[in-house]
Amino acid sequence: MTLHTTILLNLEEIIMVRKQHKVLSIILCLILAVSAVCAGTVGTFAATGDTVYVRLNNGWNTVYAYMWFKGTDTNNQVWPGVQMTKVTDNVYSYSVTDNFDMIVFNNGNGGDGNQTGDLDYAGNGKIYDLAAGKWESYVTNPTTATTATSATSSTKATVPSGDGTTVYLKNEAGWSNVHCYMWNSDSDKNAEWPGKPMVNIGDDIYQYTASKTFANCIFNVGSNVTQTENLTAMNGYIYNNSTKQWSVYDTSPLQVKSFTADPNKGVYVGSDITLSALAVNNSGAAVSYKFSASNASGNTELISDFSSANSVVWTPQAAGKYTINFDFKDTDNNINSRTLEITVEDDSALENPVIKSVTPVNNSLVKANSPVTVSVKAGGAKIGTELKFYKYVVKDPSGAQNIAYYTLNDTYNFTPEKLGTYTVSVYVQGSDNRTVSQTYTYTSTNDGNVTNPTPAPTTATKPTTNPSVIKGDADGDGVLTVMDATYIQKSLVDIDGYGPVDIKVGDMDGDGRISVKDATDIQLLLIQ
Repeated sequence: MTLHTTILLNLEEIIMVRKQHKVLSIILCLILAVSAVCAGTVGTFAATGDTVYVRLNNGWNTVYAYMWFKGTDTNNQVWPGVQMTKVTDNVYSYSVTDNFDMIVFNNGNGGDGNQTGDLDYAGNGKIYDLAAGKWESYVTNPTTATTATSATSSTKATVPSGDGTTVYLKNEAGWSNVHCYMWNSDSDKNAEWPGKPMVNIGDDIYQYTASKTFANCIFNVGSNVTQTENLTAMNGYIYNNSTKQWSVYDTSPLQVKSFTADPNKGVYVGSDITLSALAVNNSGAAVSYKFSASNASGNTELISDFSSANSVVWTPQAAGKYTINFDFKDTDNNINSRTLEITVEDDSALENPVIKSVTPVNNSLVKANSPVTVSVKAGGAKIGTELKFYKYVVKDPSGAQNIAYYTLNDTYNFTPEKLGTYTVSVYVQGSDNRTVSQTYTYTSTNDGNVTNPTPAPTTATKPTTNPSVIKGDADGDGVLTVMDATYIQKSLVDIDGYGPVDIKVGDMDGDGRISVKDATDIQLLLIQ
């Protein structure tokens, strides 16, 4: 091993921890001279009057420059150095006061995540990008971007360009050193823990844009001590680390606070989908709402034109993928818009029963001591007799509930006699016992403005009064029973002993033919 190598190894051990850069011995000065001779070159060093720049884009709130001359005790100031001066946007500068060749940028603290490594000074007028981790050329007095002030100039949420997922953090919890960790799987992530530093874009709001799309994220302070739970990465949304909620990030004069479709999953043809939205203008300007739906072919159905109504019901009549368009405008001539994607499925041949919609809708107010009619729109159950059976379990605010049985009625009446929260669990069962259920919450109130839904009119088919013919008496025994439905079913599949049914007797639905639907109508009629 050469003398030069041995000396360098000893030096490395001596200065392993040198953030304070205390006085080094004369031996170190000798080592420095030997190193320079052996290496054959001398690095760039800063002279008095030079200016060094840094781009504060890694989530720090402040930045310091700690400079020294390698191998000596000469530094610009004791750790953490001199606080840098803001030049413009996220660019900060420091005017060098002596001859230095090394620099550490930091946020006033020591340790991983709070400071860079020991950096070789890159020369006068260079800028160090904290997020990229490299020196660049810096053009002084750069042209700053202008901020649009026109009332109609901002029509979308602020989302930076690029294909990756963009998230924002509203730092109401007062975190420092904010990071964002994103991932799709253990092997597919934006970086090792704690992720990437976020950029402070002002007003205590931090931004991070990934290089690709990620499904999950965790906001943290560079450690696992202070962090959020596992979150779904909401592209273009802002997360408040105090309230622990996502919201639309919108900087336009007309701000969109919410836009929803309920339900937005498990939607079938004929489902009633409630579209709701809310936008506000800080000036108090009145807001109008427009709702429309565009199919995959680009054809757009107007659901509701601009009006003060911020909630409408849309009932899709065909299966496919739809884009729901929410458009907003106010009396200050501001505009804004949002979209949602919904897939509508076809249940015409579905064997499982499905609940398409229930009224009153979930979380509705109902009037106390007045009858409430729960109406169910169901589909599927295309198997066997294709009958659908319904059961309603109502639980009052004290926890007491009714004794429930399956019926063929798609409506149910109850009277909320107590104030408070009622839950109604709706069950729909097919003829092969396949069952689906959903639970709805209603709040009973004495508010005089609340009107309970009225019962739907009865549409049950009544038997003929012709004494010579009993409508539905397929087996001809003079009595309408469930055996008549069975007779029709067996007749349709040509079982011996079950001849054709007289159309005047068995055509219950009036479509001019005998089918399994007629057998179903007989069963319905008997129960009703």
